Amino acid sequence: MKKSVVVVSIIVCIVIILSIVQVTVANMISTKGIEVSKMEQAIQDYKRKNTLMKEKILEQASYTEIASKAATLGFVEEKNSVYLSTPLPLARR
Repeated sequence: MKKSVVVVSIIVCIVIILSIVQVTVANMISTKGIEVSKMEQAIQDYKRKNTLMKEKILEQASYTEIASKAATLGFVEEKNSVYLSTPLPLARR
């Protein structure tokens, strides 16, 4: 009789311990899921910002943008080109 009471007590303790472990693990898993969803949202935000920055870089580097900034700064297109007819020597012997 004593052996069966001890065995039942041990089984009940094991069930209680395993139940506590299951609740703890389930809580940890749900917390990690929330963290993962927050990280995924952050990744999506960074991808969106990256796309916007790429578009801004392309816009700033476009020929029309550079030409308008050059005109604003007073640069003009040179119509007459200057060429040297004979090459100059580089060094004397």
